[in-house]
Amino acid sequence: MKKTYIGIVVLCALLGIGLTGIAIANSAVDGDEPAMMVSPSVIVLAKVDTLTVHTNIALSAVVSDTIALDDGVSPTSVFADNLGHLVAKFAIANLGLTPGPVTLTLTGVFKNSTYFSATDVVIVK
Repeated sequence: MKKTYIGIVVLCALLGIGLTGIAIANSAVDGDEPAMMVSPSVIVLAKVDTLTVHTNIALSAVVSDTIALDDGVSPTSVFADNLGHLVAKFAIANLGLTPGPVTLTLTGVFKNSTYFSATDVVIVK
């Protein structure tokens, strides 16, 4: 009986942690100004191949082929998250990252011909 109870408590805790993570991730980039969050925030060059940029920018408002990260690096994929916000993936090998704190800047053009940019700082190891 105690093992079952402990199992149920652990399962509920894991479910709670998972739901909390989803809620935090979906609201991590809020506000009216273009903003972004890079995942992972700590990049271990020997272990990470892809970088994901999450934004608060509606993908439907952006000209997708204008999206770039630092010095014009094109994304390997662009899609909308469950809120319709722009998410872009980039190959780490194309970014030329060096160890230390690095500021990454995402740029692009809205369909109304105005430009946007957003930045985030990551740690590269």
